[in-house]
Amino acid sequence: MPVETCRKIRFGPFELDTSSGELFKLGQKLNLHGQPIEVLSILLERPGEVVNREDLCHRLWPQDTFVDFEHSLNTAIKKLRQALDDDPEVPRYIETLPKKGYRFIATVDVVPDEIAPLVDPSPKPHPWKLAAAVTLVLFVASAFLLYWLVRPRIPVVTAIHQLTRTGLSKVTLATDGIRVYFIEGVGGQSHLAQVSTHGGDVSYIETPLISGPAIRDISDDASMLLLADVTASLEDPHWLYALPNGPLRKFPGRDLGWPAFVPGTQQIAYILAPERNRIFAVDQDGSNTHALLSAPGPISRFSIAPDGNRVSYSIDGKLWESRLDGSGLRRFLPGYSQPVSMGLWSPDGKDYIFLSEGSDGSNLWAVTETRLGPYHLTSSPVQLTFGPLQFSSGWTPARDGKRIYGLGTSQRGELVVYDSPSAQFRTYLNGISAAMLDFSRDGQWVTYAAFPEWTLWRSRLDGTDRQQLTTQSLGTVLFPKWSPDGRFIAFMNWQKKSIDLIPADGGAPMLLLAGDFLPADPTWSPDGNSIAYGGAANTGTSEIRILDLGTRQSTTVPGSQHLFSPRWSPDGRYLAALSDDSIKLFLYNFEKPGWKQVALPLLPKPAFVACPSWSHDSQFLYVLRSNKVYKFRVPDGGLELVASPTDFDTASPFGWGWFGLTPDDRVMVLRDRSTDELYALDLEYR
Repeated sequence: MPVETCRKIRFGPFELDTSSGELFKLGQKLNLHGQPIEVLSILLERPGEVVNREDLCHRLWPQDTFVDFEHSLNTAIKKLRQALDDDPEVPRYIETLPKKGYRFIATVDVVPDEIAPLVDPSPKPHPWKLAAAVTLVLFVASAFLLYWLVRPRIPVVTAIHQLTRTGLSKVTLATDGIRVYFIEGVGGQSHLAQVSTHGGDVSYIETPLISGPAIRDISDDASMLLLADVTASLEDPHWLYALPNGPLRKFPGRDLGWPAFVPGTQQIAYILAPERNRIFAVDQDGSNTHALLSAPGPISRFSIAPDGNRVSYSIDGKLWESRLDGSGLRRFLPGYSQPVSMGLWSPDGKDYIFLSEGSDGSNLWAVTETRLGPYHLTSSPVQLTFGPLQFSSGWTPARDGKRIYGLGTSQRGELVVYDSPSAQFRTYLNGISAAMLDFSRDGQWVTYAAFPEWTLWRSRLDGTDRQQLTTQSLGTVLFPKWSPDGRFIAFMNWQKKSIDLIPADGGAPMLLLAGDFLPADPTWSPDGNSIAYGGAANTGTSEIRILDLGTRQSTTVPGSQHLFSPRWSPDGRYLAALSDDSIKLFLYNFEKPGWKQVALPLLPKPAFVACPSWSHDSQFLYVLRSNKVYKFRVPDGGLELVASPTDFDTASPFGWGWFGLTPDDRVMVLRDRSTDELYALDLEYR
């Protein structure tokens, strides 16, 4: 039977089912699919023969596909070798012939359909082992029954109830089981507010000694609130408030990061700023300060378990846990890959509830723990909320563990444009909730990312012919850019870490760039023949590359290491880019190759620079810095403040700054029109 027509091919301990595209090793299916499987199938069609790279590219990608073939093929070969445990220096299966291609060098056997997949031979059990097997089965059944009885119960949200309807901003909250306390903003002032756990009217608690109250914690017996005064000039910004009616007394100490009560004691734990890698404790009268533990990195938030013996904390988006004295340090939920910003224990210590960023925004997750003797049994993380409400402003478990109280944000923005004569921002494009706008070269069409869904849309400037080009299932769309001929829109897919291309009239997205370089921020050359983009190589160093759409080859812009976020000027003479710490702005001159740093105004401390944008005549480069938009005259360096949207909050993806320019170079921003309300989430354990 010819190799290219057979259904199953065997080599070494491996077996490839060409009809299903599945690869087995000793009867076990391997997690390999897509292009690596296709490459293996092509090589096995001609074992012992050289298959050149051009043939592989033509077989893997249609002629009209826009992709960096060399990089993508290298990635496919790398994944295939990893699955086969094949060393390219001493190959057993795939031999590389430099500048030619690849050859499959192992012995290949055709498997008739009736032969079963290769499995590990194992002897048949002897009769005398039957009694041992029965005993083992009974033991396993008993162990399973015991686990079933003490297993962690999985929490499920069965209902969500809205408790407030004020339409005002809210942050940080706590509950004593009767009332829910939170901070509400009115007319630029923050107030300590309260509402019944069943909902109803909101009332304020007077705190005349605190200018900007914020809730940090509630004591384990629910008798006292720990408050912070966020007014930066205060010497002692923390206070203790006895519930329900006071009094209020000052807690001595400054530079205390996220202080919290230590359960079962009269002490308060805190992170010492600015290092933030150690947790200290102090008595409530300010005496007996002592160190509790040192962490392996800067701590963002921490939570002490109700038993007072364990503490969990977040470092660089990962959870850690240890005893309160620092011993027993371990990764908490090491298999969980999404970034985690903070978490809280329920009062009974059975649930750990944390906030995590995903493709559908900021949602609440939970793990449940039970004890079996000296062992802790922990459930897999379970997602509790699924949008569209975002609970990043604060949440707290109910005292009985049957509810979670959360501040849910309904996100919405309003697109506004700066009117220079009146020095005011006014509604633009009917105030659509969208960001990252880009206009076609003729100025008749606009493409944008809808907020907060981050899906791709396009329409005429008057709002007609509006069409959605992607759905949320594709992933978060960022930085859409029209091609100069108006036929395509390039964009970044945040989840897939890729740059895709989609027809402006609609259709399936086409992969343009992907891989270990993590391409981002596409920008077209004025002739439409190239796309510049940023990314980071395997070394972790960012750089800027240019993809030639004709040859489908990428080259690095000289001297662009440690730079990202490129923007090509409309006249094609310059590339603008940011330093990888987002502090500095650079220009690359194609006529006189080389990078030049742009001088920005001196500030008391370094400030982030974001969103470089060219004027349509290429005479000015606009940037956002400290929530102010400046324009830089190219090439003489004159700098001018254009707009300062400081009178209202702005919305942007993941907290990044964003602004854009209209076809006539007016500044656009997205005004934040989101609302915060208090909700109760009913829990049921299954």
